[in-house]
Amino acid sequence: MAIWQVRGLKLIKDDQVYWPAEDSLLMLEALDPDLSGKVCLDLGTGSGIVAIEMAKRGCCTVASDISLRSCLIASRNAELNGLEVHVVQGNMTRHFRDLAFDLIAFNPPYLPGRGDSRWAGGRRGRELIDALIDDLPRLMKERALILHADFNLPELTLRKAERMGFKAEIYLRRKLAFHELMIVRVSR
Repeated sequence: MAIWQVRGLKLIKDDQVYWPAEDSLLMLEALDPDLSGKVCLDLGTGSGIVAIEMAKRGCCTVASDISLRSCLIASRNAELNGLEVHVVQGNMTRHFRDLAFDLIAFNPPYLPGRGDSRWAGGRRGRELIDALIDDLPRLMKERALILHADFNLPELTLRKAERMGFKAEIYLRRKLAFHELMIVRVSR
């Protein structure tokens, strides 16, 4: 395993762990510059780049992933950067029964279909997005940032969040060759 630099952070590259791409970098842009005093969750952490950046910006950071290998790599990456990130292995949010977070960042597997859990997000790529939205009333204190591609129908997320009494907006966009990425921001 080699160590690479991405946006000034040292990261171990492991071919079995989701490597930061345009989606991860867009999520970094969506983070507030100062997260001091906040408790933040990076859900589906992969390499840990978002969690590490959150910790760098001053918050108490929890990172979670279904993949044990991702959890181990994210933990090592945090150590490489001299930052404390609490890494937990688990499936979505079930293991956070009594916890709520000021900020939740979620870069889900968003490609439609089944298969590799690093990319495949079920029907329309929305399975995990919808699962998180359903859990926001319990889990979110202030805000959630949820990555979408245009084919994930982000307007469904906006409508669903608004029906639940939240404010929701498309916060950032990035046009790529074959699709557009968006960060949907949901807040209380």
